[in-house]
Parts: sequence; structure tokens; C-alpha cells
Amino acid sequence: MKEGEIVTIMGHTGCGKSTLCLTFNGIIPHAMGGDLKGKVVIDGLDIMEHDIPELARRVGMVFQDPETQLFSVTVKSEVAFGPENLMLPREEILERVRWALEATRLKGYEERAPTKLSGGEKQQVALAAAMAMRPRILVLDEPTSELDPVGTRKIFSLIKELNKKYGITFVIIEHKEEAIQLSDRIILMKEGRVIGQGKPSQVFSDIKSVKESRVRVPQISQLFYKLKERGLDLGRIPLTIEDAYLLLKDLLKEGKAEDIPVEVNKREKGSQPVIKTENLFFQYKNGPVALKGINLEVYQGEFVAIIGQNGAGKTTLAKHFNGLLKPTKGDVIIDGMNTKDALITDLAKTVGFVFQNPDHQFFSFTVEEEVAFGPRNLGLSDEEVKNRVDEALSTVGLEKMRQRHPFTLSRGQRQRLAVASVLAMHPKMIVLDEPTTGQDEVAINQIM
Repeated sequence: MKEGEIVTIMGHTGCGKSTLCLTFNGIIPHAMGGDLKGKVVIDGLDIMEHDIPELARRVGMVFQDPETQLFSVTVKSEVAFGPENLMLPREEILERVRWALEATRLKGYEERAPTKLSGGEKQQVALAAAMAMRPRILVLDEPTSELDPVGTRKIFSLIKELNKKYGITFVIIEHKEEAIQLSDRIILMKEGRVIGQGKPSQVFSDIKSVKESRVRVPQISQLFYKLKERGLDLGRIPLTIEDAYLLLKDLLKEGKAEDIPVEVNKREKGSQPVIKTENLFFQYKNGPVALKGINLEVYQGEFVAIIGQNGAGKTTLAKHFNGLLKPTKGDVIIDGMNTKDALITDLAKTVGFVFQNPDHQFFSFTVEEEVAFGPRNLGLSDEEVKNRVDEALSTVGLEKMRQRHPFTLSRGQRQRLAVASVLAMHPKMIVLDEPTTGQDEVAINQIM
């Protein structure tokens, strides 16, 4: 990779993207066990001959799970930690903190506790902390996986600004198509190998490699793949609507669009809602009011999406459905049970919950045992437990990994394992807090 490049590494979950990037700052091989062959040179330094502290001055890294690198009591102290260890003057440390927080839309969060922030906000803090170090190379492992579209655009715009203004080299692991437009070069990986690389327009013209890597292809490019398959080859595959317009404008002819009837999948509502909230308010201890007068009803068999910006209160609301949080004011009725009076164990039998961070709900030594834990505690027979485990693992595509330790899986695979653990319980309701975070195109379609 050349100095000043923005390079995005793409590929299916578990293909080795994160493992590759952990060699760039020496975590592999100096802090993780395993066998390393070949050579990695970072800014002229062979990683085998230099330790992590020395490499860390040159390479900043934002991990896929931001909670693994946040440990300070306030956002301000978290971002200041790196520059403090460089022994910079106090005024410069404060200036770097101010700049990094403003750049990542965290101005006003200085005294907030990182543990009290939403998943997307934690990711922004981790990015701010890395930026404050002003490294020559920044490795970002899915930096926008838990950000809303506004946050995603802001971060990618910021990456471009930092690259142009300071010449920082960026290595980005990402599934989102917005990263394609940002990148000077794309590297495609499959099962631990590089199977394609080049400029975005070149890489996405190679349909075979793109399909093999199972990356999420921009919708406009998918359309042109179909056109190419049907004989309309325009020479290259566009990545944006603007690019597609330029390609098509000479071919477009006046014509009348036909109205095509669309069938809507209508579900019959049950007579009584299975989830009901009445004037729901919730305030965290010594924190802001997160929910303000929520009234909603969800009926049996409905598929309901709760959407909103990071910090809007989506996760806080969802945690009321299985009793993890109790209302400050108002009521939450789940299948006839008021959560103020019901036991969490009773609610858990009715409502399955998949956390935004899957690592919060793992404790077994194998994938199979993790999925079997819930059904076994329901008192089911060994045969029924086995059937449920087989069914759940097959549904999420992890049937070949049943003897693996959960924490040896990739983030995307761990997310699917969390889904499988809940599916095996056969609950009446399932609450999924961002279940497609870190998933490739195939896995997203499989889960949904």
C-alpha cells in the first residue's frame, strides 16, 4: 500500500480481513499466538523486529468492537490518553481532544461516561481516540458498522478530509457500499487469500471475483450486472447513480412507464397486542431522559422495525420488552404481563433478545453448547435439544463450526451465533438489536 492511499479490504465474514490488519501494528505476532510466515513491513519497519509500542506510534487502529479499547471514565480522558502517553504539551493535548471530538460529532460529550453511550457513539469515541494520536496510518475495522446513515456519511467524509489534509494512509475493513466510492483501491479476500484488487471500477467489473468474495455490491452495480448478463455491455460497471446516468444518457429513449401492480404481504393481526407500551418514560441514573412518552402496540406475527439515529433510544426501548429495564414512568405489557411485576425469567421464555454486541451473551466453550444452553434449561429431552441446535445452526450457516469456541469466530459469525441461541428457544417474540452488524451480503439475506 502506498503512502496516502485509502484502501478498503472487503470479503465475506471470517475470510481473514481483521486477522490481516492485526499484523499491521504487531498485535500479530507479538500479542496473539499462532504461526506467522512471510514478511510484513510497516513504514520501513519489519514487524518481527519491532515491538507493539513502536509500531503503535505509526499505526492507529479502531477495532470492530469498540468496547475492547475503551476504559476511561469520561470521553475526554479516553481521547486524551494516547496523546498523554506521547508526553505532548498540555495545550496540544487539549487541542487534539477538542479537534477529534468535534470531527466525530462528539462535541458536548466530554464528561459523558463511554459505558453509558450507545454502540454507535462508542465507535465514534474509539475513532476519536485513534485520530488524536495523529498516526501516519489508520486501520479502521468496520468503523461505521453501528452507525446510522448520517453518522456513516459523516465518518467517511471525515476520513477523506483527514487523508487529504494530513496525508494519512487509511486501511478500512468495511461491508458498506459507501466505502467503495471513498477508496483509491479495493482488495477482495476469500478464505484467507487475496482474490482481486485494483481501482473500484476495475474490481467491480470482475463479476466472478466479486461474487466469490460475497461482498455487498451497490444496487446500481447489481442492475448493470443484470443488463450485462442480458447482452447490454456498456464496457464498465458504474458504482454510483451519477456514473450510471452518464453511461446511459445516450441510450435512453423517450418512453412511457407502465404501472406495475405490487402485491403487499398482509399479516392478520391478533385480537390483542403481544407488546404494548403506555406513556413510557425512562431516565438513566444521573443521565438523560432516554424515552419520552412512548405509546406503541405490536401484534402476533408482525415484523416491526424500530429505526432512528444513534442515541435515539432504540436499544433502551427494546430492553424494556424483556424486563432488562423497568419504566421510570408508564407501563410495558408483554403477552399480558406487566414488566413491573413479572420476573425476568418468565419474560425470557416469551421474548428472545439478541444484543447489539453478541459477546455480552456468550459463556459456553463450544458453539454447540452455547446454542443448547437455553433449550436444555427448558427441561427438553436430549433428542429435542439436539434437533433445535441442528435447526438453529443450519438456519444461520454455522453447522460446520459447532465444536469451535465462540470467541474464535469472527464478529459476524458471533452475531449469527447469538441469533441461533435465541432461535433455539422458540420464543413467541424475538427482539434483534442490529443483528446484521458486520455481516456480508449472503449472511444478511440468510438472517433476514
